[in-house]
Amino acid sequence: MCKLGDVIIIKEFKNENGEIVSRHSFVVINDEPDFVEGFKYDFVSNMLCSFHDENHKNKKLKFKENMPVKENKISGERINDKEGYIKADQLYYFDKNTIEYKVIAHLDNELLDELVQLILELQSQGLLKPIYTNIIDNEKIEN
Repeated sequence: MCKLGDVIIIKEFKNENGEIVSRHSFVVINDEPDFVEGFKYDFVSNMLCSFHDENHKNKKLKFKENMPVKENKISGERINDKEGYIKADQLYYFDKNTIEYKVIAHLDNELLDELVQLILELQSQGLLKPIYTNIIDNEKIEN
């Protein structure tokens, strides 16, 4: 069971283009089950990514949608030894019954509050991108 602020690893998911991606980390930002576009979901999350090097870090942090994350703001398992960032503008919707995931850590309250504030700011500017590819049954839609 995952909850608000948890860092999870999802074994396999569909990216915004519907392509299968294996093993990636996410931050849970909503753990209330609901429906969107007629499809059930259990939680909403943001992708958590690593910086490859200093150039990559500088490039990604030019965008306000990418929120830097310091390791000391996460308690639990270390994902890797790299600094990272949260893609706050991408809202991934998931149904726990259709994915395999593992809770590995939790954001501290201060970082979670900063993330929620950034998401609200991006929402007010119309910059949020909901990604429903993991709750929509593509085979049913195509038939």
